Amino acid sequence: MNTQSIQVGTCLVKDFFKIKVSVSLPDYQRPYVWDSDKLDQLYQDFEDHFFDNNIYNNNAALYYLGSVLLFENEDGTLEIIDGQQRITSLLITDYAWNTEEKFLQQNQWNLEYKSLISSANLEQNYKYIKSTSRRIKEHIQEIFSKLVFTVIITNSEDEAFTFFDSQNSRGVTLSPVDFLKSYHLRELKGKENLQEIFARKWDSNNTGQFLNDLFNLVLWRGRQWRGKNLNYEFKDAILDTFQKQTIKEKDQDTVNLYPNAFNTLSSSLTFCDMQGVVVKPNYLNLQTKADQYPFALRQPIQKGVGFFLYTEKYYAIYQILFVEKRYPHFTYLYDTLYKGVSYYFRSFFRLAIIFYYDKFKDDKLTDFGLWLDYLLGSYRIEQKSIVAQTVLKILKDKDQNLLDVIEMCYRPEDVFTFIKHITLKDSYSKRAKELGGENGVRRRYLQNNLDFFHKQTKGVKELNNKKNWINEYIINNK
Repeated sequence: MNTQSIQVGTCLVKDFFKIKVSVSLPDYQRPYVWDSDKLDQLYQDFEDHFFDNNIYNNNAALYYLGSVLLFENEDGTLEIIDGQQRITSLLITDYAWNTEEKFLQQNQWNLEYKSLISSANLEQNYKYIKSTSRRIKEHIQEIFSKLVFTVIITNSEDEAFTFFDSQNSRGVTLSPVDFLKSYHLRELKGKENLQEIFARKWDSNNTGQFLNDLFNLVLWRGRQWRGKNLNYEFKDAILDTFQKQTIKEKDQDTVNLYPNAFNTLSSSLTFCDMQGVVVKPNYLNLQTKADQYPFALRQPIQKGVGFFLYTEKYYAIYQILFVEKRYPHFTYLYDTLYKGVSYYFRSFFRLAIIFYYDKFKDDKLTDFGLWLDYLLGSYRIEQKSIVAQTVLKILKDKDQNLLDVIEMCYRPEDVFTFIKHITLKDSYSKRAKELGGENGVRRRYLQNNLDFFHKQTKGVKELNNKKNWINEYIINNK
């Protein structure tokens, strides 16, 4: 292995693809995600550079394609840390258009794309390139001979990822979840089987970049929205929370647990004069599903295995509540009351529901949804428009933060009592005509409530009895 830590140089792309050592993609790499729009952008750049008045210019200067970062293993093999999107797109282009000596037929490279997302994009892009006709197609060999990379090779893994964390692939900005995935897979160095398992699961769960929403709107807010010093998330804050603030343990395979509803030995006891106190143990799951992992949303997170299992749990809970819709009464509530409601309120509603579920599971879940809506609805009725700061105002303006209250309460009823006491009592006394035009957002919210509580057919047009409606609904649906 080269003892020099970093090697930097320029290289023609055609020579780069003739590297004679093994070049691979590590499991922690995100999938190949370029689409036809990205390819067209690249091809248009080539045409603008290599053609004058639609005629190929043999004297065109070299075209710089940016930097490629490689990590050199102890055996001399190389891993692509940064540049996968461009490298892959060039290889597909070469394979589809080049009629002579395709790079992939020279048996120098054997890239393996393990993600289903990568496989789908590879197939789709190959078909697109094969079928499309552009001026550069007839000159692709000449163009490849004038493409240049800056190649950075390091044998220090820490330095490799310092570079990786500070760079983006051409045209595709890395999101926080891309950094989180690579960071925590690095913690599993030497455990390739675990890296592959968690990388595949992560990519599957991240369809449509869903994990960005999970971390932004649920996990980060759920952990950081404490007390009254509240702000919205941003990239560095997310990385600080889920990278720097995670814990490294000596035994990576063992994840520490903390007391919560999902790992309680017993939830009740009985007392009789003959036997005294008898503790009734909870059912013990020896093979637990993801939504039942014994984690709490605000607990310390362990690097590597602990982080990935933590993420899987809250992905699974979100799916149960809002995708699989496992609880029909709650689903009807959410679909009816939050149809057309402000994005900020819908996001906070989902966060609070997941936070509650994390503490009490599905115990009185629909009841909590009703009282939570009673709180949010009081602001919806009062304000003509809901902005980002409205949600923070709801949490800050009271003696206690609602999320903190949920975390501290022992019974669901204590949470309901807190909400009923802080809700603006006069908000629901407003007449319909005070809520703006018929097509306005406040009138729409009024209509959602009348539909949910089946009051429209009775000629009801106001929400002044909403608290009574909630109590009636709870009693009738026990």
